Amino acid sequence: MRILGATLGDPWSAATYSGVPYHLFAELDKSGRIVGRLNADVWRPIDLVRGFVDLHRSVESRRPVRNAYWRFLPENMELQTRRLRPLVQNLPAHDAVLQIGVGGIPAKTGTLMAAHAEISVEAAATLEMFSKSYGFARQRDRLLARAIEGELEFLTKCDLIWTNTRWTAETFAHHGLPQDKFWIHAPACNADDPGPIERQADAPPHVLFSGKDWVRKGGPLLLEAFAMLRRRFPAARLTIMGCVPPVKDPGVEVIGFLDKKQPAEAARIDEVFRSATVFCMPSHWESVGLVYMEAALYGLPVVMLRGQGRELVFPESMAVHLDSPDADSLAEVLIHLHEDPEAAHRMGQAGRRCVLENYTWRVVAGRLVERMEAALRAGGQCR
Repeated sequence: MRILGATLGDPWSAATYSGVPYHLFAELDKSGRIVGRLNADVWRPIDLVRGFVDLHRSVESRRPVRNAYWRFLPENMELQTRRLRPLVQNLPAHDAVLQIGVGGIPAKTGTLMAAHAEISVEAAATLEMFSKSYGFARQRDRLLARAIEGELEFLTKCDLIWTNTRWTAETFAHHGLPQDKFWIHAPACNADDPGPIERQADAPPHVLFSGKDWVRKGGPLLLEAFAMLRRRFPAARLTIMGCVPPVKDPGVEVIGFLDKKQPAEAARIDEVFRSATVFCMPSHWESVGLVYMEAALYGLPVVMLRGQGRELVFPESMAVHLDSPDADSLAEVLIHLHEDPEAAHRMGQAGRRCVLENYTWRVVAGRLVERMEAALRAGGQCR
């Protein structure tokens, strides 16, 4: 199968869609399946007068901010599709298009169209935490119905819809699409396997948090629980990576964002994961949470809030799922994992096995291609 890889954003950037297209297309390239990569985000300056910019958010941010609904509106999807046609005509022949993100259709008639859709626009607009973070809250009443219409048009034209979890698939249920059109599988871990790591059973607790959004990913809750942990074990440490919150509590180190493309910073990331004894990111919202996979590869037990179907991706053998964002309960979990190093070790090893067997890009890409080939044999083609 010859595949055109497309994404709404730079397909060569590891920052686009959490690195999913970057790593997936690179894996497919190893087997010679990718014939080209296409940035399907084809906006033009004229779009600025067509509602492309969210004026209110732009004023608040003091920089241009895109209207989150713009790409979902039916007229804009058709506009983007027309713009993509000449670009696709100039690319090598292919049997299928695999697009990460909902937008214009870059597939020619008769070509299999597969797309990754993380969450429905209705859920994105109505779930409070998501809508505020991603700009769907302010214009919901005015634009949501039309955005749902546009999303349905896009998904109807797709032969295969890849989404992360059973929970994310259920957010599309209101469209009434055939269930066999969906392929449910979490993306893969965006990190190489560091190999087995031996940790000292008597090492003091070292909690690792890694995330760009300190508040949404549960940082304040973790900080409160860590203070309780430190009262019990004064040598306990907390390392905060990926963001720079104004935290100066005892035992806390804030190291901010580190770029894996920079050798020195990649080495620092590796050092932090190796020295940690538990990974905790009690995020209020994650469609999956790829960083949990990275922590599991390092043999760390992971602690998270229950929600969005994560408990099916990360089973209880490798993770602790808190039912509510309660600092006392979180502190108890962290204390227990330190006082029972054998249990923590078993969870870490179970996590490594789970990721290596299910969530490497070699495994995920292979399973996705099998599903796409089955859809092609069944006569799937973009219309």
